[in-house]
Amino acid sequence: MGAVFERLRSLYELHRRAAGRAIVAVLAVAGGLVVIGGAIRLLEPPERATATPATSATPSPEWSADLGADVTGLAVGDDDLFATGDQLTVFPLRCVAEGGRCAPLWRGVVPDGPLSVPVVRDERVFVGSSEGQVYAFPASCDGEGCPPEWVGVAGEGVVSEPVANFDLVYVVSDALYAFPVACATDDVACPPAWTAELPGRAAAGPPALGEGLVIVASSSPRGGIAAFPSVCNDDCEPAWTGRTNGPATSVAIGDGFAFTVARGQLLAFPLGCPARCEPAWRARIAPGASAEPATGRPTTSAPALAGSRVLVGDGRGRLWVYRTACETARCAPIATYVVAETPLHSPAVDGERVVVTSQDGVVARVLLDCRDGEDCEPLILRPLGAPAVTAAVIGPEATIAGTGAGSVEAFSW
Repeated sequence: MGAVFERLRSLYELHRRAAGRAIVAVLAVAGGLVVIGGAIRLLEPPERATATPATSATPSPEWSADLGADVTGLAVGDDDLFATGDQLTVFPLRCVAEGGRCAPLWRGVVPDGPLSVPVVRDERVFVGSSEGQVYAFPASCDGEGCPPEWVGVAGEGVVSEPVANFDLVYVVSDALYAFPVACATDDVACPPAWTAELPGRAAAGPPALGEGLVIVASSSPRGGIAAFPSVCNDDCEPAWTGRTNGPATSVAIGDGFAFTVARGQLLAFPLGCPARCEPAWRARIAPGASAEPATGRPTTSAPALAGSRVLVGDGRGRLWVYRTACETARCAPIATYVVAETPLHSPAVDGERVVVTSQDGVVARVLLDCRDGEDCEPLILRPLGAPAVTAAVIGPEATIAGTGAGSVEAFSW
């Protein structure tokens, strides 16, 4: 393990400035569901409303583990859970706990954690570091310590959660970087296939990938988003840019739109925009979802797609649900859920299953299939007992959450 660590440190020191560039990132209510004061309400015509009391059922614990540091990211593979903190730690999804704790299968040790949320793609696990590195680990490894398959240099600052397709893995830091998924460099840092300069500070979170585009939002005061071709060259220019007039969250792509939140509004940009793009529609999120005065950063979560719905968590612990297709320029939410009293992380979605995590450590299951004339199954809450710095994830048999106190908890609903 010592030799692996020293080799990574040497590689990091030798190449950390190789790819640096002086650049930065571009980056209405019709009927719906509302949970207020512990009840879910199905809003019908204004003169009528029905209510169902919330349940107090507690999810069943499956297993727990101790990461030894803040849990900064979680990802589910075929059989394993990949958890990041100061290093990458891998647990079996169906863990048989010993002494009440799940033992890790293996670890990937790096010199420059904490690491980003991991991404699993094609038998590899990709993570970004806090000091300009991108690591590609094998998805399975024998033994306690596992070296990365390759290391890439992506500027000198914090590297975002990656996003990947079959050919390239994309990250943002001081620029947008695209690395070959299967890079082979024989102990030399993996060079990016191409990079793109961005005229503003990148929003927290990964780039959005889909429909032949990779889209980055800016958290700078003027905000904005920029859509680049997913296959490009080293002089890559955006296919189109969009104005947000304020700091934006990272982007979600679905149903022909790129969704972001800025200045308390959900904005839907058409993916087939001309060079200068305006939102096809926008939706005002209730008060409390605007930018934070001290930092100018949005207090809303990044959007997430759940079929034909787009979900946004606000700064007061509420989850807002909108249809992805809106026929007017101004749209209203179809549902609102009260989850917690602190800001929400971006929702985790698996089909119709939606799990939302608050920053103060409450995990909520939300059911989105309620329709007119039907009883609505209520939210079920799971307090973690400590703040959460990353969103919970949905596994095949359990939901798994991590806390800032270093614990990992798997529980079923």
